Amino acid sequence: MLIISIFFAIIIRLGIIQLKNNKMLTARAAEQWTRDLPINAKRGTITDCNGASLAESYSSYDVYVRASMVKDPVKVATLLANSIGLNYEETFKKVTNVLVSESLIKLQVESSVAKKLIDANLSGIMLSENNKRYYPYGDLLTQVLGFTTIDNVGQAGIELYADKYLKGTKGYALEESDVHGVKIDNTLSTYIPAIDGAQVSLTIDVNIQRVVEDALNVLCAEQKPKTATAIVMNPNTGEILAMSSKPSFDLNSPPRDDVATLLSNVKNLSIVDVYEPGSTFKVLTTATALEEKVTTPTEGFYDPGYRMVDGEKIKCWKLIGHGQQTMTDGLCNSCNSVFVDLALRLGTEKMYSYFSKYGFGEKLGVDFIGEASGILMNKDSAKRVDLARMGFGQAVAVSPIQLINAICSVVNGGNLMQPYFIKSIKDVNGNLIARNNPKVINKTISEQTSETIRYMLEQVLIKGNAISAFMPGYRVSGKTGTSQKYEDGKIVQKYVSSFVGAYPADKPEYVVLVVADEPSAGNYFGSVVATPYAKLIFEGIVKYRGDEPKGLEEDLKKMERNIVMPNLVGEPLSKAIAKLSTLGLQCEIAGEGEVVLSQTPPPGEMLYKNAVVILNT
Repeated sequence: MLIISIFFAIIIRLGIIQLKNNKMLTARAAEQWTRDLPINAKRGTITDCNGASLAESYSSYDVYVRASMVKDPVKVATLLANSIGLNYEETFKKVTNVLVSESLIKLQVESSVAKKLIDANLSGIMLSENNKRYYPYGDLLTQVLGFTTIDNVGQAGIELYADKYLKGTKGYALEESDVHGVKIDNTLSTYIPAIDGAQVSLTIDVNIQRVVEDALNVLCAEQKPKTATAIVMNPNTGEILAMSSKPSFDLNSPPRDDVATLLSNVKNLSIVDVYEPGSTFKVLTTATALEEKVTTPTEGFYDPGYRMVDGEKIKCWKLIGHGQQTMTDGLCNSCNSVFVDLALRLGTEKMYSYFSKYGFGEKLGVDFIGEASGILMNKDSAKRVDLARMGFGQAVAVSPIQLINAICSVVNGGNLMQPYFIKSIKDVNGNLIARNNPKVINKTISEQTSETIRYMLEQVLIKGNAISAFMPGYRVSGKTGTSQKYEDGKIVQKYVSSFVGAYPADKPEYVVLVVADEPSAGNYFGSVVATPYAKLIFEGIVKYRGDEPKGLEEDLKKMERNIVMPNLVGEPLSKAIAKLSTLGLQCEIAGEGEVVLSQTPPPGEMLYKNAVVILNT
């Protein structure tokens, strides 16, 4: 009876093993009698809007060793160490470690090295095809594209944001082996092919990007800023056509051994950083005031050089004041006093309402990781003096992408567009996976107000301190900005210089923003530090498009250098300003003294009408 019971117990146990645990045991057995090598998917290509390759992958090989199959450990270890450049002792340990089925020797060796290993015909060396990332333009678009890890995982930029589409799906090659891990001849192998990653097409135009990168390189060489940033956008669609920050690095050789530099230089300052925009913000205050009908382009203002708000003196950059001027003159002169008046007329509720319309204080939804929201003072905490400063771009912090996007809205007819990088995503067979289309996220101002702003901005460039962006034969508009920085709640002698402009001025297709943080070559005014380099970008765009000049002769007359720069050093400031005004020259004043200590340009230089002179007091 006992024997029968044991017999039935064994039968029942076998039944449980075969029926209930069948799948689990089969899987375990398969692990023991098969060996697999991964087949890596080819990472998808990233292209610009015209199909130019910005990031691509090429074949490389991962090298493994199966110690159980190695017949001559010394030869194998020597070959691997010498061919790949590895430590012999460490390599020998892997070659002789029979406790591990496969040991990874090196990821992503070049095809030439792989061929050398294959030609040696030594048993135990295994190769698995992989792919290595390559960026045809080197340090072009460093912060936008980002980079990948050694095993092709997106680490930053579009490589990170679109990683799930770019990475594809891995495959495997399975083969049967004996108990020692040695392949059994004439046995069936299973091959599961990899699925290559999708192609991501960007709104970036590499031709415009090159122009931007070249302009920033010149800016950095001449003005020596801490960082410099530039963006080019299509104001009518929200497409980001170019974006760059300096310093940068070659994406083919990121400084992985210097993590601080790597993280600093891969940061996309246009999207993740914020700053006080200064006078470029006056464009938005003007648009808001015109839309709310609290001023007109011809309204008169008087500027004695300051405004008193709640007992606090808010100075204009021109300490002796601009005197009598119109609203349009105030924008051309970048007169702080005018914009204090406008902000106070609008009031807190209206100003904050438009901040929201322009997309400040919140994320715009750019298809990029790490977008900043900007910084707005709590509305209930904002005093009149705070509001007054907001009118000319202080006491509010925005990201460069927020500022340029808001400017785009006031020149495109009043549509706040959603900025974006990714135009489309297609699988390896060309099937569409996703597409971005222009999207209006808010209405800021009317078409009528927008038309007025476009006209006024063109006047700023012709008559104001953005004259150095003037391009004979082409209609360009723009506004400069210079903002002083705060550290530990106190104003310090550090500046952010900027320029924002549009082309063509009457119906913009391109809006350009240039921002230079802490220039250290001697000047800090936006008219000197940022505007000439924005002009380089506009010139590059015009050349790329093949646009022909119109009214060239008339414009060239405006730029005739027939004014001799006088020697103003030692002159009282008021007298020096009067002389410049009589000659038809503009001035930027650095310092709060009453006597001119130095000047730019030097005496005797030939200047054109409305050229900007820097007076240091």
